[in-house]
Amino acid sequence: MKKLRLFVLFLCVVSAVCLSGCGDKELSSAKIERDDARTGGSYSFVYDKKERIITIGGEGEVIQYSSENLAEGVAAGCRIGLKVSAPDDAQDVEDATLEMNGVSYSSGDFLEVINGKKQRFFVIQPLVSEEDKDIGFSVKWQDGTKRQHYKIKIVDGTKFMGHTQKD
Repeated sequence: MKKLRLFVLFLCVVSAVCLSGCGDKELSSAKIERDDARTGGSYSFVYDKKERIITIGGEGEVIQYSSENLAEGVAAGCRIGLKVSAPDDAQDVEDATLEMNGVSYSSGDFLEVINGKKQRFFVIQPLVSEEDKDIGFSVKWQDGTKRQHYKIKIVDGTKFMGHTQKD
């Protein structure tokens, strides 16, 4: 009887370890940088890697207007440019997925390709405005890992340059 109790206790411990260790792995946060090559303006950029929050702008700072680019499928409006790089501990990003504005993208649709080789980063240029100052996106970098949620916040007092404005 004592052996049976020890065996049951052993099974309980093994089950607890398996349940706590099973499931998707948490990766470190992505590296996110301002991408001035794709958008401009005189706005501040702060990325809190721990909280996964990108804070843009400030009192009197300006987000520049971008013209429509039909070749790239980009609508006109005020845009910010972000370069998002996979965490170092993401081993295989071949099956990465991105979700933004209710749309899901597979890695072939959003990861940058250079000389025919898929890279470990992507660039996003979300439209922002006085009415649309909080934007979220999420990335699942590889199978067996947790989806990471990121938030872009535009600071109150930031100006949005219109296509007819000179400043």
